Amino acid sequence: MNLSKTEADTVGLSLGRLEAWFETMRGEGGYYGPVVGLRGVAPAWCGPGHDWRWEGLLDGWITLHRRTGSPVYLDRMEQAMRELCPAQLANGAFLNSYFESNPLEGGMPYEPALMAAVLRAARYRGEQGRAWPDGVPGMLERFVNERLIKELWNKTLRTFNNWMQSDFDVYSPPAVAAIVETLIEYGALTGTVDRWAPYVAGAAESLLKSQIRKGPLAGAMPVSNREGASASPFLAARCLPALACLHGRTGDARFEEAGVALVDFVRRSLTPDGGIPFMVYANRPARVTPLFTGATAGTLVALDRVQRLEAGLLGPSLHWLLERQTASGAFDTAVGFGSGSRSPRVPDWRDVLPVCGWADKVYALLAGLGEGPVPAGTSEPVCRAVCVRGEAAEFVEDAAMMAVRSRKENWFAWRKRTIWPETCRL
Repeated sequence: MNLSKTEADTVGLSLGRLEAWFETMRGEGGYYGPVVGLRGVAPAWCGPGHDWRWEGLLDGWITLHRRTGSPVYLDRMEQAMRELCPAQLANGAFLNSYFESNPLEGGMPYEPALMAAVLRAARYRGEQGRAWPDGVPGMLERFVNERLIKELWNKTLRTFNNWMQSDFDVYSPPAVAAIVETLIEYGALTGTVDRWAPYVAGAAESLLKSQIRKGPLAGAMPVSNREGASASPFLAARCLPALACLHGRTGDARFEEAGVALVDFVRRSLTPDGGIPFMVYANRPARVTPLFTGATAGTLVALDRVQRLEAGLLGPSLHWLLERQTASGAFDTAVGFGSGSRSPRVPDWRDVLPVCGWADKVYALLAGLGEGPVPAGTSEPVCRAVCVRGEAAEFVEDAAMMAVRSRKENWFAWRKRTIWPETCRL
């Protein structure tokens, strides 16, 4: 997507500041920090997550290396892969991979989203003459064989469950789509396409079967194949690359038709000011708030991956996102927690607390919009008014710490690059 010179410069400066913030969150083993997610919050554990926080970073580094040629981005991809290997369990799952439920393992769709991004990075590094780091082939093989095939493949439904103990008739289309991407990338990279073809074919059919065909949600992929009355536009959009890939591989027009319908649903879901709703429903108004910045950016990235991101969609959303970058270089996580409207007010602490696993989606989007090298940025201290359970408080952050506090209560205090906060009453 082409921007004007002024817009591209603004994006570049924003990206440089975001990179500087990420460096304040990086420690041994990866990127640290609390989580505010779609399904809950996890402020009481702040260690390095092996979830989809790596996704946008890896994709962004690919884009930036392609644009600038700087070897630092290839090196960052390698370091990420090296840090993921020790976090893998014997069954192929990863420690701390459940995002808003960390430090649990086996997160869906987080693990296959992570592995699909790792595979894209491995493919790109190979194109640049870089070998896989030691341990990475074994890590990927364990994830595919032990985790996906032995634990999550459902022989009855011929698709993938979220857990070993899942009900036989329940699966999650966004997770299935991420697995399809993983298997296709893995097969192409290892010369084992035929081995995984039956699993890809079964999972592909389950995606088509689950798509909502009519009514206000026509075109949507629901969070669960049982939930035809609601959908998350962001999670639905994440199915687009898998559908495009399946159409390209098979030539089956059904996948192209499903993708077109899904793009139409996503476009209808974007709000006029650029954010993406939390959930939309067939029989009642959309739950507009909270509007997650990372979900909005991730939706735009998904559209861009299938070459359906147009200027009319990008413009309002990009403006909306850039307005939410703070002096630290991070982006507000959301707008509208604790409120049924978008009227101006003191934000809830969940709106303001920055989260690596959402900021990475913004990173991937901005990486694809700028021009030339990324300008060096700085992460400046932040002090903002917030509210906690209706009580006035403040959020503060600098390169070494984050805190939420009021005159009456220290709600949260965390020294960056440590696993446990010193105080957490949120």
